[in-house]
Amino acid sequence: MSLELKMIKTSTLFLCTFLFSSMAFAENHYIPLLYNLSTMFDFNPVKGAVKSLDTDVEENGKITYKISIRLNKNGCVDSLNLDNVSSGHETILKYTNGSLIGHRDGKSFSIQLDEKCHILSKNENGDELRYTLYPNGLIKDTYFLGKKISEHFYDEDDNLTRSEFYSSESVMSKNEISYVDKKRKPLDYKLINSSVFSEGYTATSSCNYNEMLVPEICNATVQNAGNPAPKPVSMTAHTKVEFY
Repeated sequence: MSLELKMIKTSTLFLCTFLFSSMAFAENHYIPLLYNLSTMFDFNPVKGAVKSLDTDVEENGKITYKISIRLNKNGCVDSLNLDNVSSGHETILKYTNGSLIGHRDGKSFSIQLDEKCHILSKNENGDELRYTLYPNGLIKDTYFLGKKISEHFYDEDDNLTRSEFYSSESVMSKNEISYVDKKRKPLDYKLINSSVFSEGYTATSSCNYNEMLVPEICNATVQNAGNPAPKPVSMTAHTKVEFY
């Protein structure tokens, strides 16, 4: 399967102003790089001047996914360690000379950043994806070999509301996302996927938040379409965050 088709069939579920100072970020904004990485690696982002973020995902009582991220005071990522226990994939990245450089499953993997620590491109074992950004630093379009393969849309509060995945300039798959309470429950959502490859699915998320709006526990359910409908998949994400 080509990388283009893999990108079309892969839907990322999860969600801005970038300020370079010791005060860093207002509590009601996401760090652009952290938010973009959350859509690439499927974890829940958190608003504010994040110092560290650790998430474990459980399914049927077993940990299936672990990610650990460390950031500096300017909001740039120093390191990212991801262990996809269920699939056996491991990704390790460290900040080096303006890029996050490391490996995935022993093969070269890197994410190139600009002077504001905004994402420019991703290179996985020679396959490069390039990104265009909105003014706030969030990913708008993704290109592979010069062809647009995805586009992301956000509301006025920078919440992801729609993602489209393309092949030959046609929409092959689409996610529509709605929120229960964007201000107080930013990761309580309903996502509806439609696709030419399958009957699509519906995903819902409900979280328990602390006073900093950290989604400490999130329960997510994915229901694939079908007649009869298959058994839904349920997951629980536990997130711990330190702030500057």
